Amino acid sequence: MRIDFEDIIRLAGKKNRKRLVISGQMDPAALSAVLKAREKGWVEPIAYGDAFIDMDSEMKVLFSSVNIEEARQEALSLVQGGKADILLDTGPLEAGFFSLLTDKIGGINGGQVLSYVNILTAPKDGRLIMLTDTLINGTPCLKDKVCIVENVIDVAKTIGIDQPNIAALAPLELVNPALESTLDAAILSKMSERGQFGRAVIEGPLAMDNAESAEAARHKGINSSVPGDVDIYFFPDLESANLTAQFLAWVGRRQLCGVLAGTAVPVVIRSPLESPDSWFVNLAMCLLF
Repeated sequence: MRIDFEDIIRLAGKKNRKRLVISGQMDPAALSAVLKAREKGWVEPIAYGDAFIDMDSEMKVLFSSVNIEEARQEALSLVQGGKADILLDTGPLEAGFFSLLTDKIGGINGGQVLSYVNILTAPKDGRLIMLTDTLINGTPCLKDKVCIVENVIDVAKTIGIDQPNIAALAPLELVNPALESTLDAAILSKMSERGQFGRAVIEGPLAMDNAESAEAARHKGINSSVPGDVDIYFFPDLESANLTAQFLAWVGRRQLCGVLAGTAVPVVIRSPLESPDSWFVNLAMCLLF
């Protein structure tokens, strides 16, 4: 089943009400999204920290005398202890925040690799596609890339893509020992061939022309179901992923939403790549995820 952003919002409305705790800095767009979600019956929010003291007429505000760092600690303790279902953090999204997440609540199955998945409608056909990792891991090693792939596969399942086609991108489609990105992509592709990522199909290395055009791929001798039908674009590093997402958002005028993947509990954030309006869809995605 293929869904769009409106479907994500509709499906989120079918979930049971969740206990949401808010930390971070004052962000009117985020709080507006939270209040809208409360009106729809999605969440029951509580804010933590002095940044939200002016919101005490709209929702319960606890630890109103503590700063962002202390409030985050308290909010994460609440989620860690099972007294809240979802954390929404309004930033700032510095490295210390992600370290705190892994220290306090850990990753899936004890892992320590968090990653970010941007979701958008494809310019060519309007279906939802994913880019990763666009926010966190600068130059991931092969071990980290395996975790990032597993993270994004989980996100794909959330939006109805049970057998995602994943393009492991690199500057060229040939394996070149001098280019680590081509080696890693080839290894991920072979792991997929051996069934190590379940039903997901990874093809790589693929240059962008091979990923987007099945004809271009065949011309290069690549026979695969992935070229021309990519669900997930897996980038070799943060720089290439982030720049591509920026290009699609600003030049392509595509709406981006995002999911923080790899956490043991749902955490809602907003990447700087996304417009303030994305808070509501990000929260809806988290309710599904």
